[in-house]
Amino acid sequence: MKIHLLAAFTFITIGSIAQTDSVIIKKQDTIKIGNMLIVGGNADSKNNKDNNVNIIIDAKGKPTQKNGVTIYGMNDTLVAVTDDTVKVGRLKIINKSEGKTSFGQSNWESLLDGDFKKTKISIERGPKKLKNITTNWWIFDLGFANFIDRSHNMDNSTMVGSSSSASMVSSKDFKLNNVKSSNVNIWIVQQKASLYKNYWNLKYGIGIEMYNFRFQRPISFSNTPGNNIYFDDVNFTKNKLFVEYLTVPVQLNYHSNPQNRKSFYASIGMSAGYLIQSHTKQISEERGKRKVNGNFNLNNFKMATIGELGVGSLRLYGSYNLTNMFDENLNHFDLTPFAIGVRFSKF
Repeated sequence: MKIHLLAAFTFITIGSIAQTDSVIIKKQDTIKIGNMLIVGGNADSKNNKDNNVNIIIDAKGKPTQKNGVTIYGMNDTLVAVTDDTVKVGRLKIINKSEGKTSFGQSNWESLLDGDFKKTKISIERGPKKLKNITTNWWIFDLGFANFIDRSHNMDNSTMVGSSSSASMVSSKDFKLNNVKSSNVNIWIVQQKASLYKNYWNLKYGIGIEMYNFRFQRPISFSNTPGNNIYFDDVNFTKNKLFVEYLTVPVQLNYHSNPQNRKSFYASIGMSAGYLIQSHTKQISEERGKRKVNGNFNLNNFKMATIGELGVGSLRLYGSYNLTNMFDENLNHFDLTPFAIGVRFSKF
């Protein structure tokens, strides 16, 4: 019914004004015929108090008077009518019939009478209105973890007193099983605040970072006073140190096309974390499964540089600690963790 009324209004206007071969309706109350625009009375409240009076607009934009009607220029087409197509906002109706008059009147009249067998109707997606602040819940990271050994060669060992055959453990003995050492992060919430038209954004949030360091050598961590680290006399099928941080990241984000999710984006920034738990887990034939909770002289705070790259649904992240994983006042190890992996996120 709305299309019928719109077409009737169009055809009546066409019959009263000199025309070209196309008609364009601007907004929902505007018609363009050649270089003439006809706007319904609601379009300009200052110059038109009567809703039934039409405003005729010269496309050149020069104000004149014709039959007591104001003439001026306008932009932005939302509704278009041509010989074989009517477009109303996102609704597009195409008449596929071959025979038509110079203005397609007979075809459109038959179409509006119910001849939809020869008609193709499609809805086009309009531009998405972007928000200044967007929120994303429950982002998930999965990647590999390792660390860089910056310990001094002559002073990087710890004496153990837990057995009669005390031994020296150096930072070299923390060699990892790279395939099984992992980083898993769960970001509870992240927000992105637009700094410049959604191309440049400030990205921040809060979440949990978890590292699993799988050791190749049979070293053990003690939760007794001194938190000694020593070589064990058992061969482990699984020997790992787990550390977990509550972390707040802040990044500067760039998005090449905010309207297109498949476009390129990148972020760089820093994060601050606080150690909330740590434990070791070991599996052996002699002892079975054993889990030991403790601080193990770890550093309670960490700072890291962070970044991410993405094209479409492919998202990569990376982090590199700027602080020692261990408390340098309690032992001589200097290990700085890093991680790289895949991020599952909406932005």
